[in-house]
Amino acid sequence: MKRQAMAAIIGVFGALGVPDEARAYDIDCAIMLCMAGGFPPSAVCARAYRTMIRRITPWPSLPPFGVCTFAHVPVDLGGPGGEGELDTNLPEYEWLNRTHVIWFTGQSYEARDDGRKWRWSIKSCDRENRICRYIQRVSGADRPWSETFISEGGQVVKFPSRGRGEFYTRGVLVEYGDYEGNMGHSEWFSY
Repeated sequence: MKRQAMAAIIGVFGALGVPDEARAYDIDCAIMLCMAGGFPPSAVCARAYRTMIRRITPWPSLPPFGVCTFAHVPVDLGGPGGEGELDTNLPEYEWLNRTHVIWFTGQSYEARDDGRKWRWSIKSCDRENRICRYIQRVSGADRPWSETFISEGGQVVKFPSRGRGEFYTRGVLVEYGDYEGNMGHSEWFSY
């Protein structure tokens, strides 16, 4: 009987969740820490996993996480006890504001009487994919896109490889800056 009662109590806590102290980390911190551990079973990691999936599934997807600040850690757990999100407009987060998501779409097609033509576009968006602008937009070109382009951060970036026989290419990369102002970028990811 005691085992059944204990199982019922554990089941109730499991169904209702864990008190707020279980959220000892900002959600961005929780995503990073839980992802590193393969999202082990816990209330914190379950919430982190749901948040990450929610951010990467809409189109266009959002980055899976942002800045790990511990801003929401309660005072009694050693944190600042913050209520809201981190203010990334502060000068110490300027490196984060230099982050851009760059989208590429390229296509080759046969025009009726003009032979093979190419069209491509490069769109640069802020880190949340809310504000976007085209860096290049070409349609009806007689030759394919060049080898490189200049990003919003002033970097020379290679286009995604065209491959043999491919007539449609899409890719995304992330351009970022570190806290010292150095710029870098990820590889292209096809989608």
